[in-house]
Amino acid sequence: NPLFVYSESGLGKSHIMTGLAHHARKVHPAAKVRYETTEGFLEELAQALSAGKRDDFREEYQSLDILLLDDVQFLTGQTEAQEMLLRTLDALTTSGKQIVLASDRPPADINGLDARLVSRFSGGLMVDIGSPEYETRVAILRRKAKERGMSLGKGVAEELARLPFKNVRELQGALNRILAIQDLEGREVSPKEARALTGIGGEASDSPPPGAEPEPEESTEELW
Repeated sequence: NPLFVYSESGLGKSHIMTGLAHHARKVHPAAKVRYETTEGFLEELAQALSAGKRDDFREEYQSLDILLLDDVQFLTGQTEAQEMLLRTLDALTTSGKQIVLASDRPPADINGLDARLVSRFSGGLMVDIGSPEYETRVAILRRKAKERGMSLGKGVAEELARLPFKNVRELQGALNRILAIQDLEGREVSPKEARALTGIGGEASDSPPPGAEPEPEESTEELW
C-alpha cells in the first residue's frame, strides 16, 4: 500500500482501475470507494478552494476506505494539489485504508513531483504493465470479435497479432476496421487483406513469431 500501476498509454491502466473499483464495491458494499482521475481531483480541488471549502474537500477524501487515483502524472507543477494529496495519503495510510495509483510512468520519472510524494508512491507495490504477448493479442482479438457477435476468417487474428501495434487500443482499432468491412460487404476478410487494411506493409505470414504458438480457434479465455 499504495499499489502503483504504470504503463504507456493504451495498455489498460484505466480499465484495471475501474475494474478494481467495481470489484471493491461488490465485495465490500459498505466501504467508501472512490475512483477519480487526477484531472477530476484538480478540478474538484479548485472549486473547493474557490468556494472556501478546503476543509470539506480534505475530509471527503480522508474519509475514504479505498482511493483509486488515475493519471497522477498530471500532478506535475500542481503544488497545492500535491500538498493536499500528500496529507490525504498519509491520513489514509495511517488509518489502514487502501490506495491505488496509476500513471504513464514510474514515480521517479514524473517531473515536478514533490520528493515526499515520490517516496510515498514508491513505498508500496509497483507494477509495470507491458505490451501483451502474441498469444494474448490473438486471444484479445478473438474475444472482442465474439463480443460483437462476429467471427474472423482463419489466420486473420494471428496476422493482426503479428503486426507492430504500439498498444491494445491500436490493435482494437485495426480489428474495428476489419469487422466494419465484413459487416458492410457481408464477407470474411483474408489475412493478407487484413494486413493491407491496417496500412502496415509487408507480406502476410502463416507462421507465428519465433517462440510463439497461435491460440486454438476455440479459445474463449478472457484475457482483456
